[in-house]
This record gives sequence, structure tokens and C-alpha cells, in this order.
Amino acid sequence: MTEARHSEAGFTLIELLVALAIFALISVAGVMLLRSGSDTQIAVKSRLEEMTLSNRLTNSLEGDLAQAIARPVRDQSGQPVPAFTQNDASVPGALFGFVRAGWSNFDSAPRAGLQRVAYVLQGGALKRLSWPMLDGAAPTDAAVLLENVASATVEFRDDTGAWRDDWTAADADAMPRAIAVNLNLVGKPEQRMLFLVGPQTRVPPPSVETGAVE
Repeated sequence: MTEARHSEAGFTLIELLVALAIFALISVAGVMLLRSGSDTQIAVKSRLEEMTLSNRLTNSLEGDLAQAIARPVRDQSGQPVPAFTQNDASVPGALFGFVRAGWSNFDSAPRAGLQRVAYVLQGGALKRLSWPMLDGAAPTDAAVLLENVASATVEFRDDTGAWRDDWTAADADAMPRAIAVNLNLVGKPEQRMLFLVGPQTRVPPPSVETGAVE
């Protein structure tokens, strides 16, 4: 009788407590592992989105500036606008603007293959503006390229190879050789991007020394 009762005995309280403690540790480890994986996935997704937006901005700037041409335009009031502008008063938040070639016309619309574009900073967003016509029109399209932009500055490299903070050339057809776009994103380090402007076959003006020798 004693042996039968001994064989039917269950777990002791201590054994149950140890089992529960082990189960709790395993559960906590599993939750932490799942949370770590989820946080990593969110961080990777956020980083990929940032890289996508950065690449989109870079591709847009590179594609536009590489096809920039010396073509002055006229604004809505008929006033002349130089081929390359900085801080255009008629465009709020404008950083720089110009005319580019190679505007694709897939639907054979009655328009030129040239397009006037400008890059502006409005409400913390860097946007690309475009005009339907070169002269006498208002911008009709604004594409947001990058958000959470605290500030943006532009530097210009002239024909002498010097970098300038302003572009106030007397010649309406003058264009910089290259530009540097400096972006400060909220909570991010400063980003500096360099781009060539237009065809690099332009002949620089003769220097003073060259003129003296001639």
C-alpha cells in the first residue's frame, strides 16, 4: 500500500517553482529576441527609405544639372531671367534655377524639349519646380524630393575655378562650372553633394596674364 501511494505522488512545490522560473526565463528571452528582430527590421526599413530619398534627390540633381543650357527666359510679367539664377525673387524659397535640355515628350505634346526647373526649400521640404513653358508661365509641378530639411546652402564654382557663395554674373548667359549643395537634415549630420553643370566643353575666359602676353 505504501509503495503504491509513493508511485502516485506528483511534483513537489519546489519542482513546480523551478519549472515556472525556467519557463519564464525562456519566455523573456523569446520576447526579447522577437523585439530585437522587430527593432532591427524597423531600423533597416527606415535607413533604406532614407537612402532611397537621398538617391532620388541625387539622381534628379545630377540629371537636371548635366543637361543645363545657357538659355535666359522671361517671367510672367515679361521681365528677363538669366540662364542660371540664385534666390529668384519670383520663386519663394528658391535655391537655384536654370533651363535644361532633354525633356522627354512621350505623348508628342506641342512643346519644346527644353524645360525650366528650380530647386526650392519650402516648409522643411526640398522640392523640384518645373514650368510648362519657358517664357511667361508659372510653375505647375512641384515634386517633393526630401523632407525634414533644416537648412540648405549652395556654392558655385566659376570659370576661374573659385568657389562662391553667390551667383550674380553680369552676363545673362553665364553658368557655373559646378555647384555644391549643403543640406542639414533634422537629427542628421550635414550632407554635401557636388555636381557638374552643363557640358564641360566651355572655354574659360582668358586670364589677365594671357591677355598681357598677347
